[in-house]
Amino acid sequence: MDIFVAQAQGRVPVTVFRIRGPITSNVELEQQARAAYDAGARNILLDLSEVPYIATYGLRALHYIYTLLRTSAPEESDAAVHAGISAGTFTSPHLKLLKPSAHALEALKVAGYDMFLEIHRDYDKAIASF
Repeated sequence: MDIFVAQAQGRVPVTVFRIRGPITSNVELEQQARAAYDAGARNILLDLSEVPYIATYGLRALHYIYTLLRTSAPEESDAAVHAGISAGTFTSPHLKLLKPSAHALEALKVAGYDMFLEIHRDYDKAIASF
């Protein structure tokens, strides 16, 4: 897996991780996310268009990034997130996904990640959604 990091500007700054190759480990992706967070990133778009496969460890990394970016805002409290996911109204305001491949999308759906992570097909719209 290769990770290329870039910056984009929506309403807020967005750090874009373009990932190439299968995500079969959580270590590198988590380290990159932590480094970006430590450098000030608070909104991340993961471009999954060149990710043919996401293993369980990859899903773990996505959850880690989601948790890393979560704030103490009332709308992101445990109760609000749980109620919003149950009602189908909550999506992470800080972590979004771009163009997952069919196999990656299936893994995201099976794990339930599509219930709280926005999935975009268009780069510009994804950036503008932040």
